[in-house]
Amino acid sequence: MKSKISSYMFLTLSSGLAQGFLLLISPLITRLYEPQEVGAFAVVLGLGALVGSVGTGRLEHAIPIARGPADAIRIAFLGSILVSLSSLVVLVAINLLPEKMLPSGASWKDLPLLAVPAIAISLAFSQLINALLLRQRAIRSVGKNKILQGGVAGVAQVGFGMIHLGSAGMIWAQALGYLVGGISGMRRLSARGAMVLIHRGVHLKETFREYRRFPLKLGPAALFNLAAQQVPVLALGYIYGLYEAGLYALIMRACGAPLGMLGQAVAQVYASEFRSYLDKPAGALAREYMTMLLRLLAMGVFVVGALVLVMNFWGTWIFGPRWANIGIVSSLLSLMLLTDFATTPVSMTLSYIGRANLQLLWDAGRLAAVLAVALATYYLSLRFGQFLVLLAAVWSFSLFVHALLTWHACGQTNARDDNQLAGLAQPVSGENGDR
Repeated sequence: MKSKISSYMFLTLSSGLAQGFLLLISPLITRLYEPQEVGAFAVVLGLGALVGSVGTGRLEHAIPIARGPADAIRIAFLGSILVSLSSLVVLVAINLLPEKMLPSGASWKDLPLLAVPAIAISLAFSQLINALLLRQRAIRSVGKNKILQGGVAGVAQVGFGMIHLGSAGMIWAQALGYLVGGISGMRRLSARGAMVLIHRGVHLKETFREYRRFPLKLGPAALFNLAAQQVPVLALGYIYGLYEAGLYALIMRACGAPLGMLGQAVAQVYASEFRSYLDKPAGALAREYMTMLLRLLAMGVFVVGALVLVMNFWGTWIFGPRWANIGIVSSLLSLMLLTDFATTPVSMTLSYIGRANLQLLWDAGRLAAVLAVALATYYLSLRFGQFLVLLAAVWSFSLFVHALLTWHACGQTNARDDNQLAGLAQPVSGENGDR
């Protein structure tokens, strides 16, 4: 048990080190790249992450519950084919896109959208490899891959910035980081993978039929969720320009990274203790959920407040004079940062108690609300600051609704009925007889 805990602590620490390194070099990045270039990077990275995460059909989540090692490898192979086909479709669509459809004031040189498929494929490759490693309980290998991925991406971004490659340098450096991390993990899997695919057959049709619920059910949910997260930066780029998108992206990096690292640690503890809440009397689950939510909210007031103060008083000194408005932007987004921090670590609760359909409806509703903000901003010609205030308000309200729905669903969950616990009923890596 201690070994298992130490492994997961290593994985958390590795993710934190990778994110921390990228955060540490941010002041250097902001001096090597213009805000417009950071904005272009955020737009392309957002689109690539959307295609890469959804394009696999979410089959990386099927790998831990595959019937055996051979099935797991076939699932990964199928996921790689699906994301390759998705990226090909996106590549064709981008080539057909007229320049007038690009963000405000941007050209093909400013916004290298042709790199979107590269980001998508390299990200999906890394995710599928890490899922296979986690199934084998090679947690330390996954942690090392994350450190390598962050380190390569960060060093490459600095190097490409020094030779003035612009936004394309940032984008290709990120793709390189994903690719190197995936290749590092693949070395452990290549021999067995080749043996399975060559000697036992690929069986694509059978594999898709057996695990089709992942692309058909989890795929739409991921699409709604990731699209809602990417719409703000895309809307900023298209309505105002890449400078405003760059400001937003830097806040999400400078404030989102430390908040995300704290949230990830809390989420892992919450997930590990969740089943113990179900052994308590009826209604205890709802109380535990609300207690955790309020604690996170109280912690977030101090953490987010401190980050916003730093951005206001020292943001320009840290990131350079070209980012003089970063303090104002962080203040306008503070409510969004706070509610995100408070709800994200416990956001999987609906899935844990078998209410994935309710989660899907909420994801679709949040996406519709964020799109409505973008459309209202465009047609009403709202100013940049007004857009941020409206976005933060709508985003925070949607998270409040999610918390209310989750609390209500927890109250209705029968603590004695394990059949409801779809999210917890799935075996985790290595616990299904396929070691």
